[in-house]
Amino acid sequence: MSRVSGGLAIASVVSGDVATTRVASRWARATRMTTRARAWTSSSIGTRRARAVDDASRGARRRVEARGVDPALVDALGVRVETWERVEGGLFGASLLPYLAFLYFLGKPESRCPEGALFGFKFLLAFVFGTIPFAIYAKVSRDEILANVDVLHGCAESLLTLTNVFIVLGFREGLRRAGGGGGKGGGRKTSLGDVGAALLCVVVASSVALGAADANAANEANEARLIATAAWDSVWPHVEPANALSLPTWVIHVSSLVEWLIAMGLIWEYSEVIKRPAWKGLTWGMVPCHASGIAACTFHLFYNAQPALSGVVAMQAFLTVVGNSTCALAAYRIAKEGERLVASGEAAPDDAGDEVIEISIGTESMKGWEDLSAAWSADSDAVLLLKLALVSVAASTAVKYGSLLVDFPFEPSLWLAFAIIFIPTGLNCAKWKELSDKSAK
Repeated sequence: MSRVSGGLAIASVVSGDVATTRVASRWARATRMTTRARAWTSSSIGTRRARAVDDASRGARRRVEARGVDPALVDALGVRVETWERVEGGLFGASLLPYLAFLYFLGKPESRCPEGALFGFKFLLAFVFGTIPFAIYAKVSRDEILANVDVLHGCAESLLTLTNVFIVLGFREGLRRAGGGGGKGGGRKTSLGDVGAALLCVVVASSVALGAADANAANEANEARLIATAAWDSVWPHVEPANALSLPTWVIHVSSLVEWLIAMGLIWEYSEVIKRPAWKGLTWGMVPCHASGIAACTFHLFYNAQPALSGVVAMQAFLTVVGNSTCALAAYRIAKEGERLVASGEAAPDDAGDEVIEISIGTESMKGWEDLSAAWSADSDAVLLLKLALVSVAASTAVKYGSLLVDFPFEPSLWLAFAIIFIPTGLNCAKWKELSDKSAK
């Protein structure tokens, strides 16, 4: 969400060929496991499930072959994998400087950024630099990119989820203090520390469970699990590759995207409440960051297909650079607007008193996830987080298992991937354009 998959990008920089011996070992293990599953399936659950396991066997061999990606292979644009990796590395490295500029201008007193939100934006650096050791460990221990090691991937991405939660709660608190619509909840406010600790515990517990399950699946003596897996796979038209994201990791990704949109809506409301139009520019500046997050999720939707979708990761890196730059420009304009107001003596007070300003960013023609910021404004922070978790789980379940019902995730197309990234982004832009035109009248 976005820098939703900075860990994936850093992992891409250190990714390379997988050793031939490891490919041969995985091939042999996949063949032995599938042979046992086929024998049980043929005798117990009939021809249909046997065919499903046959499909799993072919899929397993394809997955093992795919691990040893030849850097000389090219994608639909005729670009080599190693070339894309150099581009990705340069772009992600270049994205840091504009983000530091963004933090500098947003942190100025004249900007009037809520303290909790500013902390959230700063916490993103923990995600950026915290992802590096996860990526290195994935490469050293598994000889994989981070996106293909689910437990490590989920732990790294959870730092981004925490970042976005802090930003959302920070702007809700800012609206409360400004007397805006975000302060109608009467329940006890949840502290940022409480939220961070709770989410971290959930992520760690899920990762431990996933790690145990992964180790259990790797134990070829565990026939019961092999049988259960074969029976489950037989239900679906397609079988997930071994590098498919687990449900908890999908929840982390989806929640990050939704949280970022909610934050955009809250910033728009904050601009209206404190009567500082420049803050709306930050909402616009965050659009490319969200597109970057969609790019990361699109790469995962196609099961991290390389080299076919190496260009998607490069596009994610490019959108990150653009998004950080537009956010920095927006923060500069916010700071300058504040300086002008202070110089003219027109700066608004920090607290608008008991005045409540009702704001709805939704319109009859354009509804989106960002409207949840207004729809859930009466909820306490704890209730909002619970609703967000439920929505994220439902959406993630639909993505993870719905993709097994269609063919396109198993037939990676660079152009389809770009369509998945830019069509929602175009609709997002249309929504904010409509609101901007409405505000200008």
